[in-house]
Amino acid sequence: MIFLTGFMGSGKTTVGSRLAERLGYTFVDLDGLISDKAAGPIREIFAYAGEKAFRFLEREALAEVAAMPWSTVVATGGGAPVDASNRALMKACGTVVYLAASFETLRRRIPEDPERPLWGQDAQRLLEERKAAYEDADLVVNTDGLTVAEVVEELANLAPGMVHPVPVPVPSSPYPVYAGRGVLKDFRRLAGRHVKPEGFFAVVDSRVMDLHGPFLRSCLGKIPCTFMTVPPGEGTKSLEVLGQVLETMADAGVNRQWACIAIGGGVTGDLAAFASSVYMRGIPVIHVPTTLLAQVDSSIGGKTAVDLAQGKNLAGTFHQPVLVIADTEFLETLDEDLVRDAMAEVVKYAITLDAPLFHYLEEAHELDYARVVRMCALDKASVVARDEREGGLRRVLNFGHTLGHAVEHALGYSTSHGKAVATGMHFAVWLSQRLELIDEKTAIRMRRLIQKWTYDPRTLYCPEPGLVESAMASDKKSTLDDIHFVLTCGIGGATVKKLSRSQILGAYGRFVGESAEGL
Repeated sequence: MIFLTGFMGSGKTTVGSRLAERLGYTFVDLDGLISDKAAGPIREIFAYAGEKAFRFLEREALAEVAAMPWSTVVATGGGAPVDASNRALMKACGTVVYLAASFETLRRRIPEDPERPLWGQDAQRLLEERKAAYEDADLVVNTDGLTVAEVVEELANLAPGMVHPVPVPVPSSPYPVYAGRGVLKDFRRLAGRHVKPEGFFAVVDSRVMDLHGPFLRSCLGKIPCTFMTVPPGEGTKSLEVLGQVLETMADAGVNRQWACIAIGGGVTGDLAAFASSVYMRGIPVIHVPTTLLAQVDSSIGGKTAVDLAQGKNLAGTFHQPVLVIADTEFLETLDEDLVRDAMAEVVKYAITLDAPLFHYLEEAHELDYARVVRMCALDKASVVARDEREGGLRRVLNFGHTLGHAVEHALGYSTSHGKAVATGMHFAVWLSQRLELIDEKTAIRMRRLIQKWTYDPRTLYCPEPGLVESAMASDKKSTLDDIHFVLTCGIGGATVKKLSRSQILGAYGRFVGESAEGL
């Protein structure tokens, strides 16, 4: 997505429409979109509702644009970039281009125009006031002395190098996911689009540091950086280690002008993001997930947590990152079992949210992981943007997890998360068929996909119903005796039903009984 910004008369609409035609993109004029939704011209909105009301409509329209395809050119209104949240959203969605021009050029292009409510004797002062916001762009093209055709030609030549991140347009703080092989090499440029800290505090999985330490240091550049390594494994997600991270931050002189970088899997990401959310009441965090599981799931959404003796993830916060860099090159040194574990989450998206992903996984023999990560990131971003704090919709992401977490707890966390979720998904598919939400043919396809990319059912273990009952009682997603249980209603579809623990445990008992070899 390409956003054109600039003052009145800079040519955003004319250049934008011709650039979109040249690239084969869709064109959107933001002011035109606002006028259509308000059923009146911009000047009337200013006259009858005032500029404050117009800016509200402008933010709403920009949020609507954020959900459009990447192949879109957007001509923004002259004042849109003044709002920092608008700039953050545009950068999360694509490349921001400032069409600059001197005031003399603009004045020649625009005679007195009643359709432009802010053009008048104070226009030059207004341009100066907005200049810093305009210049906070990825590209600046000086249009003085250039024809429209020349500006379009320059932008068309620059288009192949423009960024096209996966946007996570949460209302509170939109951010991008940059996914691809080798993308971390561009860390300084990508991070610089969103944050300009005095220093970095990097919390790094010790195994990742052993394998990639020199490379990581080279990527971060010359900005002061303190590295702290933490052991891999769930045991690191504890209040004790959290305290160690916070104290190390303080010892290193980290202040609110610093940013934290979480480099590792989901454990490291949860820990570092939690520490960032509470240190000095919150500093920015950047996620650099190095496992497939973290790249497709835990690094997106802003959930942070550590474990308590009573269960996993019981102490935590919501703290959205400022950006996520998912470099699939890290997966080349990842243990095969960890990749298979992560594929449980990928299959979850395919079954509940993404029919094209389901079909791709059905047909593929080898995976393009950059493609998989981008598809999963889009899926999770679409849910998180509409339900940032788990008000309801976000529950669909728990497909296979309610029973999966109970299985992990019942087995004393001796089984992997991926195996537990695979077990939970098999049960959820079975229960969805029993409740006549899906037919037998669909259920067979789903079970085959789970087996293809995760684990052979014969290697999965289902604890006795009595062993999972206490674990479900501590499920933080339950209310009194009810649990919001996620089921599938078809490939790429999910539904949530409120079931009692006794209903779930009764069904689970029948599921175990009907399974010839555990599953």
